[in-house]
Amino acid sequence: MPLVAPSLLFADFNRTKHWLPQLEEAGADMLQWDIMDNRYVPNTGNKIKDIKFLRPKTRIFFDCHLMVLKPQKYFKKLQDFGADSITFHVETTKDPKNTIKKICDLGMGTGIALNNDLDVKKIFPFLPFVDIALVMSVQAGFGSQEFIPSSLEKVKILRKKINKEKLCCKIQIDGGINLQTGAKAVNAGADILVAGSFVFKHKNPKEAVLALKKL
Repeated sequence: MPLVAPSLLFADFNRTKHWLPQLEEAGADMLQWDIMDNRYVPNTGNKIKDIKFLRPKTRIFFDCHLMVLKPQKYFKKLQDFGADSITFHVETTKDPKNTIKKICDLGMGTGIALNNDLDVKKIFPFLPFVDIALVMSVQAGFGSQEFIPSSLEKVKILRKKINKEKLCCKIQIDGGINLQTGAKAVNAGADILVAGSFVFKHKNPKEAVLALKKL
């Protein structure tokens, strides 16, 4: 059974009383915040202030996916606003291992992300030090994109690497996830399914999360 992380990129924060209880009832394992800077990707994503708004309303784990340049400048504010984990893209910092340490020093979980145009081996050196390895199955920066099938091979390679070295890192996949692509991702070895439009454009977000958790 995979863990499910609804992406809040499509969430209407004026209607949290509608969707938040449904996600809690469905047992959503984490909520993913897509933080963008309009530089690394040409979009702005979720607003950091909404993390502060939502934190008192739920105990669900907050996983922050930073699609930004100079990710370290966001760490302290995210900690102050209630983030539980921070994932950054490997090529956005000159020293990923030190960046991971800075997140750990703040007492948060760590993740390293791989955009779809990068070789999966680029994150191999950092797998022993992170909690999450995020494989993008679309091009980072926009929702509602079509799932890129070649991302499944990256998941398989990561699964083999993590199992062989007995690492604790979980594999997360993000982009174009629905029941069909989610099933393929789980079969390839993914532990965590990030789903945005499938959950928030569904007539019943609770049903969408429960269906993903059964894959």
